[in-house]
Amino acid sequence: MRRKTLLTIMLGSMLLLTGCLARKDPLPETTLIPGTEVTLPTVSEERVREHREATLWFRFLDEPYLAPETRTVTQLSSQPYEMALLTALFSGPGTQHTELVSLFPDGARPLSTIRQGRRLLVTVSSEFGNPLSDEPADWRRDPLWRDEVPLRRALCMQSIVATVTENCDVDEVVILVEQRDVISESMRLRQSWFMADEEDDGIAPAQVREDEYLLTAGATADAVMTCWERRDWARLYNYISAVDSFTGVTKPEYRDFVAQMESVPKLTGFIVHDAYVRGGGDVATVTASVRLRKDTDAEISLDSRCLRLTREDGIWKIGMSGMLGWMEE
Repeated sequence: MRRKTLLTIMLGSMLLLTGCLARKDPLPETTLIPGTEVTLPTVSEERVREHREATLWFRFLDEPYLAPETRTVTQLSSQPYEMALLTALFSGPGTQHTELVSLFPDGARPLSTIRQGRRLLVTVSSEFGNPLSDEPADWRRDPLWRDEVPLRRALCMQSIVATVTENCDVDEVVILVEQRDVISESMRLRQSWFMADEEDDGIAPAQVREDEYLLTAGATADAVMTCWERRDWARLYNYISAVDSFTGVTKPEYRDFVAQMESVPKLTGFIVHDAYVRGGGDVATVTASVRLRKDTDAEISLDSRCLRLTREDGIWKIGMSGMLGWMEE
């Protein structure tokens, strides 16, 4: 009798244990009780570690320069800061910056970043090697595209390097490309990606910052002078401020702008000297020496003339007063 009682107790305990384990199963599909509202638990979003203000570099229109955009970058808890930066860069410029252009093919994205001392290894998706949507497949046979595509790719690479070096303690960047349906001895970006000569298929070296691609105040002054010398008014028009911050004069219509520029002396030579960025960083003074010729007159040399530039949405521009004032003299 005692043995039977003991067996009964053991069996009951097992049934109770089984019932407890059953309650640890996932929640049923519905637990609603009439007249009540129940919110089922959801998976929480990844925690944001930090929001930081950063400078990202994009192409300025179709010019051979990169211009900066200041943006707040969100870093998730699972991300290195460099990965958050590049994710923002690959997403393209903000909608308010209508003069900035992304240089990355559709679908291209950063996959990972690894620091090795002052070098950053960046792995990008396989789409990185695709042409941009407007590039012809045989671009190497077209004289215009043969110049434009290598320029785009140099700017693309400098967009990455300038963004990383601007915001992180890094000196150089190595690009690794995801391999899909391809077997290669190295994931490193190939030199042929940059070049009009596709036979140069060696491994691309680590990339360093090249400031000649960045639209600094000095670079803007140089571009302005080059356009004036070549009488390339369409390109020069890109560098004119919407509103001259020194005089309040608005940017003229293109036809009126051309008429004004046709009336100024011809520029036959120039040297851009120093650029000084004032206090808060939105006003710059650039000195230049120029040679001018009006009609059939002899050339006139003007030394150390000053151009005043201002930042417009982060991009250095020159107002019409700065463009015309000292020229007329």
